[in-house]
Amino acid sequence: TNDLINTFKHDAGLKPTSYYKQNLTSLRFQIREFLIYYIKLETPYLSKIQNLLRCKIFDFYFSYTANLGSHTFYVLLLPIPGWFGSLITFRDLVLVLGLGIYLTGFIKDYLCLPRPKSPPLHRITLSHYTSKEYGCPSSHTANATGVSLIFLKLLINSDLSIWKFIGLLSLLNLYYISLVFGRIYCGMHGFIDILIGSIIGIFIFLLRLITTDIWDSFIMSNSKIVPIVVIVIYYTLIYNHSKPIDNCPCFDDSVAFIGVLIGLDLSHWSLTNIRNDPVNLGLISYDFNKLGLLKSILRVILGVTMIILWKSISKKLLFKLYNPLYSRIFINNKHADKHADCGALKNRYDLDIIIRLSVYSGIAIIAV
Repeated sequence: TNDLINTFKHDAGLKPTSYYKQNLTSLRFQIREFLIYYIKLETPYLSKIQNLLRCKIFDFYFSYTANLGSHTFYVLLLPIPGWFGSLITFRDLVLVLGLGIYLTGFIKDYLCLPRPKSPPLHRITLSHYTSKEYGCPSSHTANATGVSLIFLKLLINSDLSIWKFIGLLSLLNLYYISLVFGRIYCGMHGFIDILIGSIIGIFIFLLRLITTDIWDSFIMSNSKIVPIVVIVIYYTLIYNHSKPIDNCPCFDDSVAFIGVLIGLDLSHWSLTNIRNDPVNLGLISYDFNKLGLLKSILRVILGVTMIILWKSISKKLLFKLYNPLYSRIFINNKHADKHADCGALKNRYDLDIIIRLSVYSGIAIIAV
């Protein structure tokens, strides 16, 4: 566990007010000024909470449970419901998390608000990567809220016994509290970050709930325009993602998860058209009675191994495939963004962005 102090020297969002006034639009600056006033007021209360509860056990627990909301955790574990035949749950989780990551990243880069100031707070984290991001809203909270609502819906609609229901509901509450309160304990977020993150999680969940039948019916149809519509809609989100004025990596996560959404929808459209089965469109068949425990475990191990293998080799492979064509098409722009370390400050057709989209689309395709 890393215990970081004095991070104000390199945190995003902590440049002088004049810098943000000069570089943000009037609307962005006014919203930022309104929120940052209350964010600064939170600091002493957040520090008191951390100092009151701080101990080695909590340091260990909350720093490790934070991984339940990490990029890697979702990439490796999200496909599991799909591998066991739960198509709707699989799509619900991927779409809610993917859009949640995008929307929180968009708002973070739009508002340019800092994390709680250190000192007086300590940053307790296993990842320096997330500590480089802007603070508001909390993507961990948005993700935890969306995921919890999906599983709560499943529990409510299940026919479990009362004790199983209570047990699973308790585990779900533990997951949610651990992730959300852990962001405060670890000095990564304040109350406003958590509140806005929760609202985003609820909004994305409701959006998915309302549009499930319409969108999934469109994706799992024989229409030849589905791939074009999917790519245009998702790439439009990337193209219109807000630009930060600090070096913040939020955009890279947004690109990654939009890539996953592209791969997911194109894969399910392809499966639908290959199988031409109106009953089990896009469904991965699974029967525990036929496979048994050992083969079920092997299915997960094989799937995770293939994802890890693809992620480790795909970037270099795709660069070799794309670079000759890209250099011909964008001959006047191929050196334009070499200075931009921050992905969000690059041209939205930059080769690195196209490759990142393709890598994560490939992960979804392999998972399906």
